[in-house]
Amino acid sequence: MSGPSIVDPRLDPGAPADEFLWPADRPGDRRAPALPAPRRRPSREALLQWGLSALGVAGGLFVLLAATPAGLTPQGQAACAVFLVCTTLWITDLVPIGVTGLLAVALLGLTGAMKPAAAYAAFGNSAVFFIIGVFILAAATIHSGLSKRLALFFIRRFQRGPHALAAGIMLTAAFLTVWMPAQATAAMLFPITLELSAAMGLRQKESPYAKVLFLSLAWGAMVGSNASFLGSTRAPLALGILESRFGQSITFGQWMLASMPVVLLGVMVGLMVLRFWFPGERVDLQAARDTIQRSVAELGRMGSRQGIVAGIVGATVCAWVLLGGRVDLAAIALLSAALLFFTRVLQWTDLEGYVHWGIVMMYGGAIALGQAVESTGAARWLVSGVLEGVSIPPFVAVAGLALLTVLLTEFMSNAAAVAVMLPLGFSLADQMSISPVAIVLTCSLAAGLDFTFPFSSAPNTIAYSSGYLRMRDMLGVGLLMTVLSVILLLLVSRLWWPLIGVL
Repeated sequence: MSGPSIVDPRLDPGAPADEFLWPADRPGDRRAPALPAPRRRPSREALLQWGLSALGVAGGLFVLLAATPAGLTPQGQAACAVFLVCTTLWITDLVPIGVTGLLAVALLGLTGAMKPAAAYAAFGNSAVFFIIGVFILAAATIHSGLSKRLALFFIRRFQRGPHALAAGIMLTAAFLTVWMPAQATAAMLFPITLELSAAMGLRQKESPYAKVLFLSLAWGAMVGSNASFLGSTRAPLALGILESRFGQSITFGQWMLASMPVVLLGVMVGLMVLRFWFPGERVDLQAARDTIQRSVAELGRMGSRQGIVAGIVGATVCAWVLLGGRVDLAAIALLSAALLFFTRVLQWTDLEGYVHWGIVMMYGGAIALGQAVESTGAARWLVSGVLEGVSIPPFVAVAGLALLTVLLTEFMSNAAAVAVMLPLGFSLADQMSISPVAIVLTCSLAAGLDFTFPFSSAPNTIAYSSGYLRMRDMLGVGLLMTVLSVILLLLVSRLWWPLIGVL
């Protein structure tokens, strides 16, 4: 039996009404042709973005095609060219950072800086799989509501006064970021802080106390992200580059021991800066207390799902602390992630919005690029050229590395800044007999101390989006906090790290 005939009315104008009609030819579908959208001139920012990217690509081509300098191998020259191109693209953000990571792997193989198989193998470093496991654990913590329960549990204990409430928000953000990424912590605490500000009747862009609350949220998440492997994507990336370069790593416990003074002192300094920078304001604190109590009541009792997630996350952290020196951290993270699915507390569809695949791809490319710059001797050659004939103490070198890393984080993601600075830092360590562990800690912690601009970190961006902060509110106090935090980092590196065997 033949099916219904399909007639194009443009070929057969007399086609019956029940025959097939193209959408544009159906009754009632006749529309006036759409006018072409007016062409928009590129913005000044877009022109600058394209211009800097073009300069970076042109510079990379020039380095690649120029005569090989004395002391540098052709492979090292190619690695320098790829390094320049990818660093420029990470700074300008012309394409997503994950795409630049993939581009790095492709260019390393095409230019001969690494054999293609070696570049692809470096992309599969265990740090990449570790961060995937961390994202999945964070997804379970947030999706189950466990993170919000913990946040309210802590905040409700800081209701004695306005400064106590601000301290509670900062401490809660710092504590939660020990166990989950900083951007997730800030996003989870943001609606709670927004609700508290609205309940107290705080005015947008005018209320000093509202500015204190939202900066407490952002700064707590940023400072706390330095405490462990879970609070940021910087630490796993730095560990991956360290392992590929030196074949050694840092355990979960060692990292926390080295970073905790920076975190604790950073929270104390942040609270003092906010207290004395912004003028006092009379607020309706009882309205905030009522809001917190209502939110706690709405949560109800802790269910079995949250209990299972808490047990798995707690067991994972214990395994990292106790077995970190003998068992690969990524293996522990992936086994824990699988257990979340086996226990049915997490579904694959629940991961949407939590696993940032662009960051994962950026990691793989950054590790491959760092390995190429190191293995070809390009980083050593660059550092030797800069420091030739210059004698500086190791501590001054570490301080300069920290300052340069903080500066880079104002123009690119903090993970990208770590990827750029670590290969150079390792070459500096070779020449000055500095522990590579100290270089890793310096670069990673310094990259988490960018408090100045709204776009310099995800927590800053989230806080700024509230509408309670103006750009000038963040610039002055943020710059002060950045300077004080770098000083704290250098003091800890000078006084504390030698005691625990880091320097």
